[in-house]
Amino acid sequence: MTTRLHALDRGAAALAAWVVAFGACAQGSQAGVARDAGVAKPQAGKSFIDLSVGKSAYDTSCGNVAGLTCSRGTTSYSLAAGNMVTENVGVQLSAMNFGKANRAGGSVIARGINLSAVGRLPLGEHFGLEGKIGPTWGVTRVSVPATSGLASGRASGVGLGYGVALDVNFTHGLHGSVGWEQHDFRFAGQGRSTVHNVTLVIGYTL
Repeated sequence: MTTRLHALDRGAAALAAWVVAFGACAQGSQAGVARDAGVAKPQAGKSFIDLSVGKSAYDTSCGNVAGLTCSRGTTSYSLAAGNMVTENVGVQLSAMNFGKANRAGGSVIARGINLSAVGRLPLGEHFGLEGKIGPTWGVTRVSVPATSGLASGRASGVGLGYGVALDVNFTHGLHGSVGWEQHDFRFAGQGRSTVHNVTLVIGYTL
């Protein structure tokens, strides 16, 4: 099961990188398709701001003591702003809070800032495929009882973040998306671990 999840993670990272790279390489032809289809969102020089709410899942340990509470999922929030440098490729800065989850009778929380290259490919008149990949600077805190067998404390560091999403363009600059992302964090006593996040985004193109 773990091997299958790692394979899915690698596949998602590859897809995110492919969308960014393909958007950069196929700029001319994709721009023509977008204009012909009337897609308004991915335009060169256009800035955007996104607000998202999601469901995050921590891969950190739950400890080895039976009976201690341990929930892997919780509510996440993020605010992002960016600019489309070309019609298909841009940059995005995100501030993220992945929420507090129960962990081994205590809690774990992760927050971070991500800077990503963003690639967008139009899929007809109203839809598009988006990929993003870039570094995430994160801060985490684990607070658990001593009897849990896990370490408590704060950790920080830089890891890799990436994600994919299906975009929907509405009207007058309003857009939304449903997506999946993963970020790599450091946790006290556990080294590196990932946080997965399923997101629902609403945004506006300026």
